[in-house]
Amino acid sequence: MPFTLYEVSIPLFIRNLQVLKKLLEKGQASGKETTLVESRLIADMLPFTFQVQSACDSAKFQAVRVGGLENPVMEDKEKTFLELQERITKTIAFLETVKPESFEGKEGQEVRTIKRNGVSIPLNGKQYTFEFSIPNFFFHLSMVYALLRKEGVEVGKSDYLGAGL
Repeated sequence: MPFTLYEVSIPLFIRNLQVLKKLLEKGQASGKETTLVESRLIADMLPFTFQVQSACDSAKFQAVRVGGLENPVMEDKEKTFLELQERITKTIAFLETVKPESFEGKEGQEVRTIKRNGVSIPLNGKQYTFEFSIPNFFFHLSMVYALLRKEGVEVGKSDYLGAGL
């Protein structure tokens, strides 16, 4: 039996948002929160806080754009690890309400993604999931991991993979 869009996305996002929470716990324990929240790999990159917000948004928008759920508004105002943790917790709680049935038959249904320059790119549910949503989520999760490493937080591959969850 083939996997559904729900099965390949929502449980994956929930688990990896839990990984993100654990990564932030290690960042907070390092005592480097002030440096980390504004950390960037390079000057033109958006900061650590944006990377966490975007990982959450990527997961949330899968449920909204493909599953057809109402978009819970989350303002991008987080400035502390505690606020970022609350955002992740809210995102997980939202994803836990998603029913597998909301993804049924959505593989070929058109999903519009809005880019920063305002151009809307039509994708179907399958394309959106595999070509945008999942890669975008893991890009931002990887950036969080890289920024933690850059600032000297002791995290490794097993932390990124969620060993022990």
